[in-house]
Amino acid sequence: MDTLLRLSSVTAGYGDKAVISDFSLTVNKGDHILLLGPNGSGKTTLFRLILGIIPPMKGKVEYPLGRNISYARQDPPSSPFPISVEEVVMMGLWKSSRDKESAVTEALAMTDALSLRKRLFHSLSGGERQRVSLARCLAQDSPLILLDEPSSFLDRESRDSFISLMERIARPERAIIAITHDSSVIEGLGWRKVELERRGYNG
Repeated sequence: MDTLLRLSSVTAGYGDKAVISDFSLTVNKGDHILLLGPNGSGKTTLFRLILGIIPPMKGKVEYPLGRNISYARQDPPSSPFPISVEEVVMMGLWKSSRDKESAVTEALAMTDALSLRKRLFHSLSGGERQRVSLARCLAQDSPLILLDEPSSFLDRESRDSFISLMERIARPERAIIAITHDSSVIEGLGWRKVELERRGYNG
């Protein structure tokens, strides 16, 4: 079993204030996890820790196969510059031009965003930007993907198709950790659930 991430009794926070205490988690290829918990329980702090933005105050963060992570934030920023959807998805790809084109097409098709390809990114709705950000993560082909509230801009009619999309991208060769408060997503996906509480880890 290929382990991508190992958190061992980590405590993390800001300054001298711990937000997460004595937290342990192992993530292997093929693990698909919903990260749950109330506001203030440390979900965003955990993502910052995994991404290397903040160091642990205690404990260890290990990447046995190297730190190769893609991340889609909750509210993808809308650039004022005239950048197209396909250019956004192509960002960060270390491939030949032909391979980039193929990766972008496949990722946009998988996220039902192929029709947006030539649109300017700043002209998209919040839900459309989320799909494009997810496509960018898929195009990068990272073994570990972090998603911050990926369904936050979807209306009710879009929830079923979103759950189907998440099931499609949950492949054995990649691990996904998704922060969510969305009850329909929590109930609709049979993913492993990890719950953070204000004083630590439960689950």
